[in-house]
Amino acid sequence: MKKLLLGAAMTGMLIQPALAQQSSDITATLSILSWTNDQFIASVDKATARFQERYPNVTIESQYTPVKTWGDYNNSFINRAATGDIPDIFSVAIEGFAQSAATGLLRDLESIINTDAGAQAVLSDIETNLLDGMRTRSNGELNFFPTEWNNIVVYYNKDMFDEAGVAYPSDDWTWDEFRAVANALTVRDSDGEVTRFGYFVPGFNFGVAPWFYTNGTGVLDRDWREPTVTMPEFAETLEYLHGLINDDHSAPAFEAGVGDGKFASGQVAMFSAGHWVVPGIVESGLTNVGVAMMPRNKADATVFGIGGLSITQASEHPELAWEFIKELTGSVFQQELADSGQSIPSSRSAATSAEWVAFPDNSEIFYGSAATAIPIAAPANFAAVEEIFMRHLESYLNENQDLDTTVDEMDRELQRAMSRVNK
Repeated sequence: MKKLLLGAAMTGMLIQPALAQQSSDITATLSILSWTNDQFIASVDKATARFQERYPNVTIESQYTPVKTWGDYNNSFINRAATGDIPDIFSVAIEGFAQSAATGLLRDLESIINTDAGAQAVLSDIETNLLDGMRTRSNGELNFFPTEWNNIVVYYNKDMFDEAGVAYPSDDWTWDEFRAVANALTVRDSDGEVTRFGYFVPGFNFGVAPWFYTNGTGVLDRDWREPTVTMPEFAETLEYLHGLINDDHSAPAFEAGVGDGKFASGQVAMFSAGHWVVPGIVESGLTNVGVAMMPRNKADATVFGIGGLSITQASEHPELAWEFIKELTGSVFQQELADSGQSIPSSRSAATSAEWVAFPDNSEIFYGSAATAIPIAAPANFAAVEEIFMRHLESYLNENQDLDTTVDEMDRELQRAMSRVNK
C-alpha cells in the first residue's frame, strides 16, 4: 500500500479529466483492500490472471478484512489511512461510502467514466436508481464503481403455505394480510407451545429497514441528515413488529441474526433477507421456496445496499487501478457473481437471465425492485446510527423498554449524533 499523509490527500490531488492509457510493459504494484468474501476473493484471483495477461509486470496485492460490522470495517480503512497506509483500490458497501468519502481520499470517477466507452457500456446495463443511491450526498460525486447489490424480500416455504391452506403472497399484499398469514402459519402443540413460527423478525438493521420504509418512515430522512423517529409512522411500525412477537406470538423473541438457519430447519415459515441466503437454502435441500416483496402499509418499498470499488488519491497508478476495476466489474465478473448466487449482479442482463431467476420462485422481483428500492441510510457516522437504532429496537421488542421511552431516547441520541456529523 502507498504511503501518503491523510492531510495531503485532502488538499487537492484531483484526478485529471481522463486517464492516459498505460503501456503493457509497465512495471508496477497495485493494492486492493476488501472485506472477506469467498466469492469476491475467487473473482479477484481470476481477474488478476486476466489483467496480467495484458500487464504481465504488474503485481496485485490483495488484502482482506473480516466484517463483524460495517462500522468496524469502515474504521479499519480510516485507521490505516491515518497512518498513511492507503490502498490503490478500496472496496466497500454503501454503509461505508459516506464515511470513506469524507476523508477526501477517494477520486471522483465520473470524469473517467465519461471518456471510457467500456465503462459506459457497463453502466448502461445498471438501473440508474442504484447508481443515484451510490453518489456521495455531500457533493454528488460518484466515488465508487458498482459491483453487486442486495435488497430485502420475504422468503417463504411453499409447502408450509400449502399445508396451512394459505394462498401464496400477492404482489400487493398488506401488513394486515401479512399478519394474518404469519398467524395462520404458526403451529402450536397440544399445550399451546409454538413448534413453528410464521415469521422471523430480522435481527439486523438492513433487514428490518423495509418495515419502516413500507410505512413511509425511517430512522433518518432521505438526505441522511435528520432523525425521523418521532414520526407517528415510526412508532406505528415499532408497535406492529412488537405485536408479531409479543401479542400474536407468530414470531420468536427478537434476536440478532437473519433467520435463514431457522427457515432451513423448519422452525419458521417466512423470513426477510437478501439474495445472499440462496446458496445456503439450496444446500439445505429445500426446493419449494418462493420470494415476495415486502408487504405494504402506506408504500410499496424495499431497501437496497450496493457494493463498489474506488480509486484512492494515494494511488501512483490510477490508470492501472481503473483498468483493474473494469476487470472486477465487467461481464465476466457479473456472470461469476450470478453463478455464485451470493448477491444480485449489478448488471440487469445477468440478474434477469433465465438461469438466475430459476430459484427461488418469483426471483424476477430481485432486479424488478431496482428502480424503486430505497438506499439504506448510511451517513458518515453510520456505525453510531446503526448502534443507537438497533440497541433501542432490541430493548423495545424484548419488552425491556416501553414505546415512549424507546422513541424519546432514540431521538435524543440520534439528534446528538447527527448534530456532530452535520457540522
